[in-house]
Parts: sequence; C-alpha cells; structure tokens
Amino acid sequence: MSPLPRPFRYFPRIAALLLASVLAGCSAPGGKREPAAENLPADPNALVLGAEMALQRGQYLEASKAYLRAAQASNDEELAEQATRVAHEHRQWTVVQAAAERWLELNHTNEEARRFAAFAALHLYRINTATEHLGILLDSAFINPQAGFLALLPQLADEGTPSGATAVLRQLVVKYPDVTEAHYALAQAASQSDNLGLAMEHARKARELGPYWSPAGLLLARMQMLTGDAEGALVTAKQVIDQDNQDSNRLEYALMLMQAGKEEQGRKELAALANSESTGTVVERALADIDFQLGNRDSAAQRFSNLVSNGRFVYESLFYLGAIAEGREAWDDASQIYGRVTGGEFAMAAQTRLARIKAKNEGLEAGLKHLEEFGATRPQYRIETITARASLMSSNGDTAGALALLDSALKAYPDAVELRFARIFQLESADKVDEAITDLRRLVADRPNDPSATNALGYTLVDRTRHHKEGLDLIEQALTETPDSGAVLDSMGWALHRVGRSQDALGYLEHAKRRINDPEVDLHLGEVLIALDRKDDARDVWKRASERYPENNEIKQRLQKLN
Repeated sequence: MSPLPRPFRYFPRIAALLLASVLAGCSAPGGKREPAAENLPADPNALVLGAEMALQRGQYLEASKAYLRAAQASNDEELAEQATRVAHEHRQWTVVQAAAERWLELNHTNEEARRFAAFAALHLYRINTATEHLGILLDSAFINPQAGFLALLPQLADEGTPSGATAVLRQLVVKYPDVTEAHYALAQAASQSDNLGLAMEHARKARELGPYWSPAGLLLARMQMLTGDAEGALVTAKQVIDQDNQDSNRLEYALMLMQAGKEEQGRKELAALANSESTGTVVERALADIDFQLGNRDSAAQRFSNLVSNGRFVYESLFYLGAIAEGREAWDDASQIYGRVTGGEFAMAAQTRLARIKAKNEGLEAGLKHLEEFGATRPQYRIETITARASLMSSNGDTAGALALLDSALKAYPDAVELRFARIFQLESADKVDEAITDLRRLVADRPNDPSATNALGYTLVDRTRHHKEGLDLIEQALTETPDSGAVLDSMGWALHRVGRSQDALGYLEHAKRRINDPEVDLHLGEVLIALDRKDDARDVWKRASERYPENNEIKQRLQKLN
C-alpha cells in the first residue's frame, strides 16, 4: 500500500474514510464494486477518495481521471501537482498534460508543471505544444539557453521518441540560431532518429560556433564516421585531442580507430587508457563489447565478469553474460543470470529472454507467469511486460490470446503507443488486415508526421492491399523524416518492387541491409533479386540469412522453393 499523498493533509476526513475503506477491502457492502471514478460527484474531497480507492484496485486510468477532476474543481495547487504526478507515474499522458495545464493555470511560473506538460505532449506527439513549453523553460528555468539545451537533451532522449525530439529541436533551433548547444542537441537527436544528413548539418554548425568545445568536435567526428568518412572522422577527433587531451576524449578517438578498421592502433590507445582512474572501467566495457561483437565470447565473458565484480555497468554486463550462456545453450546459467537484471535499460530484454527460455523448457504458462510477476513488482515496466507477454503468446500460436490481452491493456493505458503498435501487429498476424489498417489510420491521425506510424500504415497498404500508390506516398513521407532508417528504407524498397520498379527497389534494400539486421530485409532483397533475374544472388542472400536466423521458417521455405 502506498503512503498517503500530500493532498490528504488538506482532507483529513476523507483520509480517514479512505483508510477505513481500504481496511474493509475497498468494496461496498455485499461485494458490490465501487463506482467508477468518472461517475463520482464533482466534489474535490469525494473525488480524491474515489481516486485513491481506484489506485488501490489497480484502476490507474480511473484514478488519474478522478484526480484530474478534483484538481479542476479545486484551486489547490498541491492537488493539481498530485494529479499530475499520479497520472505520470501510471503513464496516462493525456491526463498528465491536462493536469499539468491546470497546475500552470494556478501557478503559471511553476517550472516543474511546465516540464510535465512539455514531456506529456511529446509522448502524445503534440510537437507544437511540447515546443512551446520547452521554449518557455529555456527562457526562464536555466541560467542561460546554453545550459538549458544541455540539461534538456537527456530528458528529450528518455521521453517520447527520437523523431519527436528531433521535430521539437528543429523548431527550437530556429529561435536560437547562434547557440552552439542548440545545434549540438539537434544533431544528437537527428542521429538517433536516423536522419544522418540533418545530424551532420547541425554537428558542423555546432563545431563552427564552438570550435574549442570538445563535445561538438567529437560529435562531428562521430557523424563523419557514421556517414562513411572514416579518415575525416579521425582527423577531426585528433584535432579535438590536440586541443583538449583529456582521457575521455582519447577514449573516443581510440574507439573510432577500431571502428575505422585500425584495430592494432586502437587497441594500443585503449591499453594506454586502461589504468586511468577516469576511463579504466569504460575501456574494459568497450573491449568487452568489441570481443562480444567479434565472437570472442570467452574473452568477452571474462571482461564482463570483471565489470560485475567491480560494480560497474552491472546490469549491462549481466545481460551479455546471460546472452553468452544462452548462446552455449546453458539454459540454467542463462536463466539465473538474466534473472539478476532487474533494472536499467537491459531489464526488459533480459526478462523477455528469460521468459522465452522458461516457455521453451517449462511451457508457455511458465514464461507468461514470469513476465506477469515481473511487471507486477516493477510498475515502471508494466506496459513493456504486457507487450512481451503478447509477443510470447503469439510466437507460441496463441494470437487470439495476445489480442485479448492487448485489448484489455489498451482500456487501462489508452495513450500507450507501444500497445497500439503491438495490437496492430497481432491483427496483421491474424489476417485481420482491414481492422489493422483502421487502427493504423487512427494512429496516424493521432500522431501526424510521426514516421513510425506513417511508415507502418504505408507498408501495410503496400504489402497487404492493392493501395500501393497511397502506401508509397506515405512511406516517402516517413523517409523524409528518417531517411536512414533501416525499417523505412526496407518499406520503400518493397513498395517500389510492388509497383513494378524492382531495379529502383534494389538500392533501398541494400541500404536497409547495411543499416539493420532483420530477416524481413533479407526476404525482400531475395524477392527483388529474383525479379531482376538474379536467382543465384537471391539464393546466396537467403542461404546466409538462414544461417543467421536458423529459426526463421519463412526464409527456409523460400530457399527450399528456390532450390
């Protein structure tokens, strides 16, 4: 049971009533269900009581709405704050935005309220609203806009999507054209949203405005590396070191040497940094990752184990140790290691893999139960565990169960775009194409210019209907926002093939293959090669893909048919 929120200091009578209700099991006499929060009277005290009782029942949407109505019926700023925080904790983004706006009505200078409003809008892909709030924060909440951009950048990376952050920063840069940090932030976001041209443009601008600022120089070097100019990247990074010979800058240079194929020189640089107090463990992490990627699993395992022993990068290292054990089919070891990854960015990947191992070795219900229990004890992963459960059901042949789970979840979390995408995927898997397209059109209407939604609708129209021209237009729109996205490049190639332009399609699919590892890209590339009368090349693509993805039956079937 969670502690009573701050508004109860102002409603002691209601707090007492709530405690009595909780002790009684949060139900009316005779086992009747309490009324839904939205049906409660418009009295702040009663609404807060209803909200807290809904929270106790796990009815987070109803609780958030009731708190919002209480805030709107009261002039108490702390109640508006509580409404905002409750909705945010349970990822009810529409309610977060409304509650934060109410908070701002009561105190228009409150910076925290404005942050909530901005990032809720970003989650909802309301770009103009998010930009407006963030622009006000940049003017008022920081010592200067330079500090503001650097402070907001990690938050933008954590909230919403990379394309949303890029769209917001493109607008803000117009307002601050001479601020180095503005261009730096936009370049970072654009790189994450697979728009390398935009990232390069603003990395160059940041370097031009801040020629002696090391982060701008290193960012430009990274962009040069990503766009294929390895020698230019090394020259730029060396210039940074010549200006600022910090160990962290030398570390970046060493990693770029490795990436440019100069492994011996790169390892020499890393060895020189291995004993540095500031970079030693980061070097160990980098070498562990390099060994893992190169397939040197014994060396990687030793390095990751050292990191765990030293208490650094623990969850990440455990995840890779679990992956190494899984690759060796040491299922008990893998399960035990994955089970220790209970937080951080690797938690869901680890728990999903553990659930799949359980499903394989103990049955589907064991895997589903594991995910359900993990989500129940860690609310921050609740939505992710739902999508993981649906995926596990579907991969084990229970598409109907996956759809039922997602339908139920969307009633509780209507703003969760992850759930909406997952449901659409399941609808397509169940050959409910018309329903999937209807949902995709709603998604595009709710999130205009979101390339993920636009691409998904375009690809589905191209792949599953005869509306090829409309699908192609939508994919082209998505490609303008994320021109280097492997998924969108794959969609574009497949769309061109479907409209009879297989030669044009080939370049997009080859580019997609360089950007991502995905069996779907290999399938499409093989089909296009066959259409171009290059069956031997198609056979080679599918043969290598079948080795890389041995459990992909579709690739196996295509290869057998071709042979």
